[in-house]
Amino acid sequence: ERSWFTHGSHSLEVIWSVVPSVILLFLALYQMDVWALFRVQSFFPKEAREAPLAEITARQFEWRIRYPGLDEHGKPKKLQLKPQPDDLYTVNDLHAPIGRAVMINLRSDDVQHSFFLPHLRVKQDAVPGQIIPIWFQPTKQGTFDLTCAELCGWGHYKMRAQLVVERETDFQAYLQKLKADQNYDGHATPSAVAKKDE
Repeated sequence: ERSWFTHGSHSLEVIWSVVPSVILLFLALYQMDVWALFRVQSFFPKEAREAPLAEITARQFEWRIRYPGLDEHGKPKKLQLKPQPDDLYTVNDLHAPIGRAVMINLRSDDVQHSFFLPHLRVKQDAVPGQIIPIWFQPTKQGTFDLTCAELCGWGHYKMRAQLVVERETDFQAYLQKLKADQNYDGHATPSAVAKKDE
């Protein structure tokens, strides 16, 4: 019996190329509003856009967190792009109030890192030379993992931090304590420094 050579079915090849392409194009266009909500800053919640919570700078192998300083009433000022003398600093300990949309400005000091809050399903790369805004809204109180999801060097395994989600009053008290600890001069007790600043 003679063998039969065929090049295939041109119609079938067109169908199995065009149909998946149309489906993928539909899915891409259909979800654009959801993508924009989390990736386009003008779609972020207004309260988060107008008052970023903090700036987080990733560096080998820690998360440096900068909160804006407090005004004369003890309320956070507006976070500036450049550090201010009264800004509050901490390492690997991010605090956020529950039930409020918060925005973080994400930076990297050295290599590419990946800011990852698995319990909140938030993940964003931190790229050197860029400021990348991200937002999330914590809905449950507690302490959650904050990790780096990008292999960033020999100490990548220890680049862990925590997100503490707490009531607004507890968050404000945390900022006050951070300010008192930061202004502690070694002579007065930190609580006396806090009272003197009020």
